[in-house]
Amino acid sequence: MLLPSLDPDSLTILVFGPGYGELILVHVPPGKWMVIDGCAAGKVDYIDRVLTHYGFLPSIILLTHPHDDHSRGIKQLIEKCTQGKPQSDWPRIGMVLPPGPTSPALPDNFNAASTKAAIAIIEQRWNDSPGCRWDVHVGDVEPLGEATLRVLSPEADTRREQLDRWSKGQSFDKNIISTAILLEWNGRRIIFGSDLICEGWGYCLTNDGSLPDHNLLKVPHHGSNNALHGDLLNSGTRSPEPVRVITPFNRKSLPEFSPGNGAHYIAQWPSTIYATGLPVPHAQQSGDLETQSLAELEKWSEDWSKLKLARNTSGFPDCFVALSFARGSVVPRIERGAGSVEVTR
Repeated sequence: MLLPSLDPDSLTILVFGPGYGELILVHVPPGKWMVIDGCAAGKVDYIDRVLTHYGFLPSIILLTHPHDDHSRGIKQLIEKCTQGKPQSDWPRIGMVLPPGPTSPALPDNFNAASTKAAIAIIEQRWNDSPGCRWDVHVGDVEPLGEATLRVLSPEADTRREQLDRWSKGQSFDKNIISTAILLEWNGRRIIFGSDLICEGWGYCLTNDGSLPDHNLLKVPHHGSNNALHGDLLNSGTRSPEPVRVITPFNRKSLPEFSPGNGAHYIAQWPSTIYATGLPVPHAQQSGDLETQSLAELEKWSEDWSKLKLARNTSGFPDCFVALSFARGSVVPRIERGAGSVEVTR
């Protein structure tokens, strides 16, 4: 299997995961790219492999929040985009500002190594070239080619509260300070949900009641119940129905497939649902394009070790869903990698 071909005049979104992490790449005419977070499988850095394949460097790099399962490859990407290059050519680099270099280390939720490295190089590049700095405050509007990006979260008071806890070495909520983004291009509305939880979505929806009217939602926090806000998922009579893409996280068995939870909850509203993989380790992902019903996935989720697949993935490029919106069409072309799943009702 190969990565999809690129139409230079279309909006293309590629969503990868799992390996360890979640990676989103966005192409906007004319030839502009954004990278959101990162993932790797074993020693394979998916960001670098996609960059090499398409032969591009991004105009915007965004680390949505300080979790290791979103920061793999970010340090290496920033080095590739900046070392030996004029500062005027550096990408905009966004993240929620951490408390500072003298603050306590990140709590050991994961091993935090790639997150610490990503934060360190971002701060270093910000110091070297203030023009590349993007603090991603709510309401910020950033151009990307013909598209505009608008920052939806984190809410300002919540941001201050959690960063104050971080600066004091106290436990803080990394997901509530996730940066969610709305991209608008040629009438298309794409929401990148990061790991923002329902409390944050409540604020976003109060701030902008039009958010349910979207073409594509990268489902927040791997489809966990605490991130699924019914008012965001209720797109009313939108036609064609929106696409929802879920990236799994096998350590937490996300998304869930039991009745009323996770993918079942999302399926209450008209939509087309894809998962970039199953909540199992990367080496156990399918080597085929899967189409599975909620009922079948529910049965497997009771014990994923009983999952019977024809073969396992041979590796990159796998576990991805790519959506391409042509300029004159509201229906995206969808291409998938081995391991991805179309979830049917």
